[in-house]
Amino acid sequence: MPDRNDASPAAVASTASTAAPAAVAPAVPADDHDSPWKEALELFFRQAIELLAHSLYKVIDWSVAPQFLDKELQALGVPDGPPGHGRLHADKLVRVRHKDGADAWILVHVEVQGGGMSARALSRIAQRMYRYRTRIEHRHEGLNARAGRAPPALFSLAILVASRSGPERLEYRREFLGQGVYFSFHAVHLSQWLGRWSELESLARTNPFAVVIMAQLQALRYRTGAQRLEPTVSLVRLLYGYGYDREHIQPLLRLIEWMLRLPAQQEPAYLAAVERLEQERKMSYVMIAERRGIAKGLEQGLEQGLEQGQVKGQADLLLRQIQRRFGAVDAAIEQRVRTAGADDLEAWSLNFVDATVLDEVFRG
Repeated sequence: MPDRNDASPAAVASTASTAAPAAVAPAVPADDHDSPWKEALELFFRQAIELLAHSLYKVIDWSVAPQFLDKELQALGVPDGPPGHGRLHADKLVRVRHKDGADAWILVHVEVQGGGMSARALSRIAQRMYRYRTRIEHRHEGLNARAGRAPPALFSLAILVASRSGPERLEYRREFLGQGVYFSFHAVHLSQWLGRWSELESLARTNPFAVVIMAQLQALRYRTGAQRLEPTVSLVRLLYGYGYDREHIQPLLRLIEWMLRLPAQQEPAYLAAVERLEQERKMSYVMIAERRGIAKGLEQGLEQGLEQGQVKGQADLLLRQIQRRFGAVDAAIEQRVRTAGADDLEAWSLNFVDATVLDEVFRG
């Protein structure tokens, strides 16, 4: 995708507006979209920057792994937004190495909300990005001065998920009697890809983050579960045809199913369709099957009083699911699961449904 970071600044965010795509409903999505975006950015950060901000991608030294500064971001204390709006955004702060050897920070803000972006919404985003920038600079001004080094360069990137068009730079201005501040930053209107779907499919052959974008846009286009079965299966069919290895397919399937959440009554049809695809390609990656297997094991165990045989069976099932998602476990983890009681196994099995790292299975 061409990047136009060097374009002249567009109109002030407080006066800019974007047109809503006809296929995108104006309601706020009921799904949990901020969490999969946070995971997707961590898993495929390099590919996301390559696709969405190519001029930035070209100046980063990718031989140095990006460092995600979640605690640093939380310490800045920027408010989440107006009360009552739910979780409508995901934020990431990432440290990378510039090709000149200096550190650079990237602030990524993902706005997850339906409909077009009003002038007021764009103004709110611009103000939020400005607050982040000033707090980052203030927090590290003294530390860098004492260390005798310049503060890191900061690149701000806003990804407006449901916006189809608009200025490629948003601006924040405050002026009074000839004095004031001016701040501009790069904005990506993600739903522009609705009109370039074949191009997005082609990019997805080599860039897994394009698959994430496809899943998100389908979730916005098909708001109700009853509409989602066919587009979800179609997206999985495309994914299997791209030739990715297991390391990429597993998290991409999880993200697809996370963003395009299906109602329980449609899961059997989804499983049947994907199983046919897997038989054709001799692969097995289905995520919903894992969740259904755990739920079935719990149900059977509870009905039979979780006797010793059922407890052992549930422990075996949980270990298999853990190893399938997170890889081989050490002897201590295996011993912990095999010697656990029924209550712990039930809690861990439920934790596993949404766990993204092994530690989350055993939380609580």
